[in-house]
Amino acid sequence: MKPAIPVTERRLAFAAEWYHAEAGIIRPFLITYYVSDKAVEVFDQRNKRTFLRRTKIPELTQRDFFVGSKINVFGRQFDIVDYADEITRTNLAKYRKKGFILLKNNMWAKHLGNFLKIMIENKININKGLMVQFSPKMVTQFLSGKDVSSSSVLMNELLAGPAISLELIGDNVIETIKACATYKNPEQEASGVKLSPSLEELCECEEIRNGFYFADNEEDVARDLKFFFESGQGIIKECVFKNTTLAIIKPHSIKDGLLGDIILEIMANGFRVTAMRMILMARINCEEFYEVYRGVLPEYIPMVAQLASGVCMCLEIASSDPEKDVHTEFRNFCGPMDPEIAKLLRPHTLRAKFGKSKVQNAVHCTDLPDDTNLELQYMFKIID
Repeated sequence: MKPAIPVTERRLAFAAEWYHAEAGIIRPFLITYYVSDKAVEVFDQRNKRTFLRRTKIPELTQRDFFVGSKINVFGRQFDIVDYADEITRTNLAKYRKKGFILLKNNMWAKHLGNFLKIMIENKININKGLMVQFSPKMVTQFLSGKDVSSSSVLMNELLAGPAISLELIGDNVIETIKACATYKNPEQEASGVKLSPSLEELCECEEIRNGFYFADNEEDVARDLKFFFESGQGIIKECVFKNTTLAIIKPHSIKDGLLGDIILEIMANGFRVTAMRMILMARINCEEFYEVYRGVLPEYIPMVAQLASGVCMCLEIASSDPEKDVHTEFRNFCGPMDPEIAKLLRPHTLRAKFGKSKVQNAVHCTDLPDDTNLELQYMFKIID
């Protein structure tokens, strides 16, 4: 029997699953997050014993825990599949609604960073992201069964260039996105949804307002998320692999709400995003990725722990000027590994602006030019 938890202590309880790859089975667990000391406890439901006693894990915060999320606990990846009690359900269900949005090529290429920044400022978090390239067959499958006005126009827009699919998490998220899309229309006024000043300012731009498709009910949200993030093989936008480099926006930056700010800085300084993928890496993959630093940097182990601590955003970066060496340009733009040195010597760089320490330095960039394609291959093709 799992020991009783004092009723006065605030905690969140979730049903979770762990896939045992060697045995090919899924094992059920109960995960409890204690708000007071930010500690985690894991109970093995199958064997009726504690798997991990109450332990502080600084990399995990309350925002990481919601139905549909994936969390890493000392290298083991758990899928949160349900609330474990009614108290947790009551406290979180209305604040952790899922939404789906698809950013069209003509919109995101100009406004991606600002769009994400405003969404996050309004407590709409980005849980999954993927740049996709539609074929006529795939766009037909995506639109099949949808009641979309001017579907032929939407089809042409989606075939015009890569789009970005996003899973959103937030309070009243479907209604909020719908109000953005119908801003200043009678439909939006009748909905009763009041947009914040920052969202109103964002939606004043017609190119942004008309630049995305969204699912307007929970059933369509579930279907669209499945299409892109569970059965979306073959739709992901392939890397260019020619005069491009890898950037990884680290988990601590995403948890701190800086995803939009960093992308805004990148795209405003002569760089383009040619592929995108948001993933939660298993610890063994983080170790493999950082293998070159093992025994070289004393920060190797905490670097691995940071990369495995939550979702990261992988970007293939190209230069707006095809004549420039993008690897060198972007590496210089990221700045020195230590943000304190970056602030002194190169205050305009990403790590100077958004980094905290050598480990939490906001972004990873490829060190050696010969490794650019290897790192891109690893992040976009090798990791499942």
